Amino acid sequence: MHDLVVECPVRLTESNRDELRLLYADLRDHYARRDARDGTRTTLHFVWSGDLAPELFGATYADQRHIFSASRPVINSAKHPDRLQETNRWLSGSAQPNGASLRT
Repeated sequence: MHDLVVECPVRLTESNRDELRLLYADLRDHYARRDARDGTRTTLHFVWSGDLAPELFGATYADQRHIFSASRPVINSAKHPDRLQETNRWLSGSAQPNGASLRT
């Protein structure tokens, strides 16, 4: 079995949480079938832009954890115009008010 990484550019806004949940479910199902067929393990690398306020990111991160559970590795990073910042490093913070844990 060999590992693959797929980069997924994503924009976070206040109004696209439902669409992101659908995207996560579609990606989970697609890569589960493909990995089973090809004998691979795919890591999804979400590269975020947009409003990365803790409450918005915490909510979508909780959705990721729920939808992907242990099905595959997921990496999150934030794209800034002048640099790429590893978002997973932020995730050692405390739980968000909406109950979403930021711990990896």
